Amino acid sequence: MIQAIVIDDELRPRQLLIDLLQENCPNINVLAEADSAERGVQLIENLKPDLIFLDVAMPKASGFDLLKRKPNNLAFEVIFVTGFNDYAIQAISFCAIGYVTKPIKEEALVEAVKNASQRIHEKRDHKRNLQLLHNLTNQGSDDNIIGIPTQEGLELIAVKNIIRCESDRKHTTVFIQNQDPLVSSYNIGKFKTFLESYQFFSVHKSHLINLRHVRRYHREGLAYMSDNTAVPVSKIRRKEFLEQINRF
Repeated sequence: MIQAIVIDDELRPRQLLIDLLQENCPNINVLAEADSAERGVQLIENLKPDLIFLDVAMPKASGFDLLKRKPNNLAFEVIFVTGFNDYAIQAISFCAIGYVTKPIKEEALVEAVKNASQRIHEKRDHKRNLQLLHNLTNQGSDDNIIGIPTQEGLELIAVKNIIRCESDRKHTTVFIQNQDPLVSSYNIGKFKTFLESYQFFSVHKSHLINLRHVRRYHREGLAYMSDNTAVPVSKIRRKEFLEQINRF
């Protein structure tokens, strides 16, 4: 059995989650529940769970604030429970940490629990938790590292080494400095949402480029990158692209 704690400031969502776990995830034993980050830290330190279900938005201290206190040295898996759909969610997913959005759907919960259970049984380390905290508290820093899912697994890549992303609708190819390209199941929109805060610019519906890797621009609408590739800049994006380059 996987020992778990549920942390959510609202009683009804907390009870609903516990009921869903009992009905759909028989391998999860909920040891305790908490209605605040402070109480959650106490329970984690005392009970040392394998897994916590953590609400992001809580009064006084958020779920991220809880992690910043590093209870039990973050030696547990996390499944975030959130109503957000913004940078935080992208940061969570790009650090290969599970999450479900409210209102919780059974299928999404079962999938998140399945992935967390696999990591627990494989006894993987919890560096992803620390990396998430770093990315959230240093948004836009070149030193941040993201996890890119591929057919072979998960590749951890420094944002500053990503030259560009190119989409073929179903997949996104990520071109990386001094490394073979990676093909990811994430669509380019997901990369765009997360990477735009790192000086990436969508020059075309199929192309997202790192402005730090632009070496020159041809007035016919081509941006030449540090890997010597030429990326098309759509007519409707050229003015904004040039403004971004000049500002950068």
